[in-house]
Order: sequence, then structure tokens, then C-alpha cells
Amino acid sequence: MIVACIPAYNEERDLGPIVIKAAKFVDKIIVCDDGSNDLTSEIAKRLDCDLIVHEHRLGKGVALKTLFERAIELKADIIVTLDGDGQHRPEDIPGIIEPILNGDADIVVGSRFINDYNNVPTHRIIGNNVMTSFTRLLSSDVFKDLTDSQSGFRAFDKSILEDIKLKEKGMGVDSEILIAASKNKIKIKEVPISVIYNGDEGSTFGPVHHGFDVFYSLFKIASDQKPMLFFGLPGVILIIIGLFFSFRVLNIFYDIGEIAIGSALISVSLMVIGFLSITTAIILQVIQNNKNL
Repeated sequence: MIVACIPAYNEERDLGPIVIKAAKFVDKIIVCDDGSNDLTSEIAKRLDCDLIVHEHRLGKGVALKTLFERAIELKADIIVTLDGDGQHRPEDIPGIIEPILNGDADIVVGSRFINDYNNVPTHRIIGNNVMTSFTRLLSSDVFKDLTDSQSGFRAFDKSILEDIKLKEKGMGVDSEILIAASKNKIKIKEVPISVIYNGDEGSTFGPVHHGFDVFYSLFKIASDQKPMLFFGLPGVILIIIGLFFSFRVLNIFYDIGEIAIGSALISVSLMVIGFLSITTAIILQVIQNNKNL
């Protein structure tokens, strides 16, 4: 049984065509209306979707978690996720689920960047490259060839969803899923897809909001999983820079007998911040080690 899961927020314009087209390739469609104030829910009802309604907008991460729980209740064998804003082509669903049907993957990611860039706006290419690099850094070595960590067009084998516990509420959930999957040695494969960007480029909240949301999520994940790298190393660098300024203060004092107040303040500030950063890293690392015991 193949179930399509669509998180939607104010998607009255695009949801209908997506549902109609997706129905040709799946057995059931679940829509999560994440606090919309338009006709999103009404359209989903009229098209006979299994509808979940959040009274207030809770975020894509919460919507996906709700969708996954409902799909499992419906005894889905394969779960396909796609956005409700019209950028994904339901015609690509057969290609998304094929690796799972063949036993080659547990999660399949539809990548916009395998064959070409599909006319993806430049700022999205740059943003995705940066966020994908961070996702690779926080994942296992098996992800060294990952090209599109932010794609929401994916397929999941039902057997692995219990191993992925979603914590992120917003757009960072796409990276969170991949990072968690890599830690659990889940087989992941990317396949090429085509996307369609409208005048607003297919984003409900815009690229700035999306990017900030993802980076905030990655920062939280990084602080939890690799505190020595993301807090300890910057702390050491700050202390080294602070020492450089302190030597400069001493040199000026020996030369003219006066203390350079500005440089002294910079030196002390940098070393204090560096020390606090290293202390934070050590505390977080101890917490992480205790979790792993």
C-alpha cells in the first residue's frame, strides 16, 4: 500500500492539481492542513483525502510527524512525501518508490541537482549547497555524495520510520531525517526529479525564512551531536586571537609605557568568550557521552 503525505499551509491554489495527479500513482492521500486560513481543508475534503487539521500552524516538522503517524495507522507499506505548493511533479512518484520496491533503499530522496539544476533559482542553489554541506558534516561518511538535503519529495519504507524520532518543528526536519537515518545505518538513495517554480518560486514562507529555520535546526543538532567541533574549536580560535591582541598590548606597553585600552578590552573579551565556548563544549560532550552509555 502506497500512501502520499502532503503537509500544506494555505495551498488552496496548488493543492487540488497535486492531489488529482498523485492519486494516479498511490493508494491513499493524507493531507495535513497546518493551520491554514484559506480553503486548503475544504479542497482536501472534496477530493476525498484523509485530512488532518492543526488548529494553529505548528510547522512542517510537526506536520510530517502527524502524517507519518497516520500513515502507519493506515498500514502503509511505502510513504511518499511531497510539498503542497506545486513545485513537485506527482508524475515522478514511480521513480521515487522504485528503489524501495527493488530493495535498494529504505529512504529515497528526489534530488533537483543530479542531472541538472532544473532552472532552480541561483539563490536556492547556493543555499542548498551550504545546507547540504552542513548536513553531510553532521552525518556519516555514506553521505559524502548527498546533493539535495532540502528536498521534501521523498519515499520511505514503513519499517524505518520507527527508528526516526522527529524533534524539529520547522523546515529543518528534512535535514534532521537524513542525519538520523545516517546514524541508524539506513540505506538512502537519491534519484533525479524535476521541479516547477512559480513566480513566488514555490515557497510558502520565502527563502530567507526557510534558510534561517534550517540553519537554526542544524545549529541545534550540531550542538547536540558534535559540541567539541562547533563550540570547542571556535573557542580555541577565539582564545588564540585574544592572545595575539594581548601580545600587542604588551609590545605597546614596553615601547611607550602606556596600555592600549581598546586592544586590551578586545583581548580579554575574546579570551573570556573563548573560554565560555570551550566550557560549553565540554559540558555538552559530557551530556552526550552519558546519553550514549
